[in-house]
Amino acid sequence: MKAVSLFSGCGGFDLGLTRCGAEIIWANDVDRHAASAYRSIFPDTEFVHEDIRKIEHFPQAEILIGCYPCTGFSLAARRNWKHRTDRDLLDDSRNFLFLEFLRAIDQVKPKFIFVENVRGMLSASGGYFFQQQLKGLASRGFHVENVKHRLLSGEEYGLAQSRKRIFIVGIHESVKDCDYSIPTPTHGEASDKKDILSLKDVIGDMPEWPEGEFFDKKFHGHYLTRNRKRRWDEPSFTIVANQSHIPLYPGGDPMSYVKKDTWKLNGDLNRRLSWKECAAIQGLPLTMDVDGGLSAKYKVVGNAVPPLLAETVSRPIIEFAKQAGY
Repeated sequence: MKAVSLFSGCGGFDLGLTRCGAEIIWANDVDRHAASAYRSIFPDTEFVHEDIRKIEHFPQAEILIGCYPCTGFSLAARRNWKHRTDRDLLDDSRNFLFLEFLRAIDQVKPKFIFVENVRGMLSASGGYFFQQQLKGLASRGFHVENVKHRLLSGEEYGLAQSRKRIFIVGIHESVKDCDYSIPTPTHGEASDKKDILSLKDVIGDMPEWPEGEFFDKKFHGHYLTRNRKRRWDEPSFTIVANQSHIPLYPGGDPMSYVKKDTWKLNGDLNRRLSWKECAAIQGLPLTMDVDGGLSAKYKVVGNAVPPLLAETVSRPIIEFAKQAGY
């Protein structure tokens, strides 16, 4: 099966899809650092480094991936907007890039679509953005009953990270007898199958002090408003795209609670996770080549879709499609 990927980032979702047997024939992102990383992972895929709004033609494929940006939907963004109104969300053109995804559907003519986004997308502006997406998809043959969505918690699916993201899977009305549901958890109490992976499982063998690979500037006041350090036997906090807010390396003493919105660092071993440790926690290949400085590396890694989650969500669709002859 062939797939077209939009807002591809470094290719995290695409990597998960290829592990199921799909072929990415065309990909796109506007970020040049993400482009360099993507090309290092998929050197044979046609990659277009361009603002999607300037792209006129998309190739046809059975699958369309669209992890469009989440500028106004993320929890961090919405905390910053607490003194602003829903009108601000509606006036920000970046929150309407899903319209470019709908435009691409008209040309790609996919049978199956995959979308990943932050959980705030469901509730932003009282659900307005999500409902607009469902209406747009329905007008293109992806009706509500054929659009499945679920909030996935990374640690419940084998990721050593407490990452919560919405995944949307759409099946075109022309596809018959595809009884799909997003897979249930495979790890932890929700599944009773496998233990949750820990930081020790994924970065326990990496260097304790990888000089030059982690952001070493001071910890500002906002950083110390909450706990940033998980233990070795726990999964990581969410890997974010901003180098200043990266979780702490689990070695050394834990942070301690002082009072509301105030936590304290203890001991001498307090550093942010390195960008390579973040990549390992995300499940990205450490051979990935990201040009630019630390800020760019953290941003590319933090914005990526963990390949494991993409693989989990897409495998049943790929297996069905192969059996059905798509």
